[in-house]
Amino acid sequence: MRASVELLAFLAIIYFLIGPVLNWLGDDDLAGALQRAVMSAAAVCIAFLLNGIIRTVLWDGLLSDHGQRQVPVIVTEGVGLAIYLTAIVLVMHFVYDEPIGGLLATSGVVALVLGFAAQSTLKEVFSGVALNATQALHIGDYVEIDGVYGQVYEINWRSISVKNPHTDSLYIFPNSGVADRTILNFSEPTERFKYYVRFTVELSAPPELVMRAIAHELEKSRYVRREPKPDFNMLGYTKEGIEIRIRYYFDGDDPWWDAQNEMIMAIWTAMRKHRLRISVNRHLLGSGDEWSELDQRQEVDFGVESVLGVLRRSKNFSGCSNKSLSELASTASVLSLNPPGRFFEPGAATDGLFLVLDGHVALYRKVPGRGDSEIKIEGCCAGDVFGLQSFIERTDRKLLAQAEQYSVVAHLSEDALRRLIDDHPELQAMLETDLSVRRAQREKDAEAAQRQFLATLYADERRKLSEDIRQNVDEMLERPALHHFLSLLSSKVRHEDVLTATMAGAAIVAACRGGSDQQEEAYLRRAMAEADLLRHMDLEHGLDLFRTYTSMDDVSAPDGEVFAMLDRASEMKGGPNIVQAVAVGMTGVHGEPTQKELQALRAISKRTGVEVPRWAREIKGQQDGE
Repeated sequence: MRASVELLAFLAIIYFLIGPVLNWLGDDDLAGALQRAVMSAAAVCIAFLLNGIIRTVLWDGLLSDHGQRQVPVIVTEGVGLAIYLTAIVLVMHFVYDEPIGGLLATSGVVALVLGFAAQSTLKEVFSGVALNATQALHIGDYVEIDGVYGQVYEINWRSISVKNPHTDSLYIFPNSGVADRTILNFSEPTERFKYYVRFTVELSAPPELVMRAIAHELEKSRYVRREPKPDFNMLGYTKEGIEIRIRYYFDGDDPWWDAQNEMIMAIWTAMRKHRLRISVNRHLLGSGDEWSELDQRQEVDFGVESVLGVLRRSKNFSGCSNKSLSELASTASVLSLNPPGRFFEPGAATDGLFLVLDGHVALYRKVPGRGDSEIKIEGCCAGDVFGLQSFIERTDRKLLAQAEQYSVVAHLSEDALRRLIDDHPELQAMLETDLSVRRAQREKDAEAAQRQFLATLYADERRKLSEDIRQNVDEMLERPALHHFLSLLSSKVRHEDVLTATMAGAAIVAACRGGSDQQEEAYLRRAMAEADLLRHMDLEHGLDLFRTYTSMDDVSAPDGEVFAMLDRASEMKGGPNIVQAVAVGMTGVHGEPTQKELQALRAISKRTGVEVPRWAREIKGQQDGE
């Protein structure tokens, strides 16, 4: 295109000089002929320049994918031919005064035939242009199109492929069909999903109590997000009762079903605790009070004899007399909970011990400095006792006891236990020994859980930074129309700077483990595709830069050439954030980051002027070489 502009400028100079020179020489006829020839050449040159701009901005720009042209040759060449034919027609009419009617009629017929022949292809191409311009979809987004849910698998010039992660089905939509439909994008503006569940309670159930009870059950949820809290909406009255909708949030597609299951179980547990009833057509079903029926079944399955049998098999209570155990079992109260129901919480007063009759109960401890976040430190199955520490030390509860599955637990009262210990003093020593052994194991499990918690926190940070990539790419593209048009002509220069800095940051992290590998290259491909990052650049060129920088001797030196490449990102808005986000992603390619990777990430953040992520300042990282 630069040559076309230079040639056009040269022809303009010739045009304005040729007339005066030949007129001075006395050859007016030759001057007119040469000027018409120069104008014809200029028209062809303008057509060439226009075709080049369309090729750069459209075919190799908006409709390309990392250097790969997606639009078929018949379309690109057809547009180019139309431009040149238009230039020739205009030259024949305005330069050589030829009648344009016949030319237009002929070209119109040809254009009509070509248009009808390629109308389907052109429709899909221009629909693809509209979708790319609005940035409504990105590869990796979870969307719902025309009632079909899935993850965007591929976007090309003709169609969009959506893969349902639950059925592995692949749906292919033509671009024109997607452009005409409403698109529900679960991944925008953030990757946090929200959904809802509807149910109806009987008119006898106080609505405020229903909502408060369910909210209480969800305070320690594991899949439904605690922040933002679920929203409750009373939709109105129906023939069955009061209809209520709960909108809740969860992190992405993976925990969708787990979050929905947890929500349903929380509703059931809240209804059971407060003996509230979900509406059913009782007069048609001949149904009575379901909670009374459940209590009766529980009395049969987990009555005094059942509690006594578990106590006899317990390693702590097996040495006590049958009479003492029978008295303890007769005073026990049986509780049953679904996840995420809690048997006690930190700060609650000590009121005895709990004996698991059926199911599985988890014990959680708060993470210091992390608000309400907890880590699991112990699991209790049938026959296990929990609540030992606060009972022996006579202090308030320090842990959270939560049902991991539908669990039935016998609550052994404080007074009954103290009487049993008075009758059997050796029981106190056995309970203290059991607590000592379990406490040592808890600390080991807590250390592993702490690492897992930080890994989860780290994964959340990676997800958030992935969102930052998208936001910063969008910010780079948000500019006045003229500025955006002119910048596209030099996009390879601008994007080359960000690509260079991004690959330099990725190479610095990769060098901490000894060099690049296929996993790291696969991550870079995926990250740039999902974020729609630098689509004007050839991805293979970026990977070549990554391999080159990784193999350089000074790749880890803060004053080396590779670190200096990071400075090129600062010339573009959002560039430093993109560099840091990709570097963060690189630290997690092989699992938990190493200490060297964390040091490299801190150095990259310092060089680019971006704040170091909080987790990178706190996490210790694996020992290098693990």
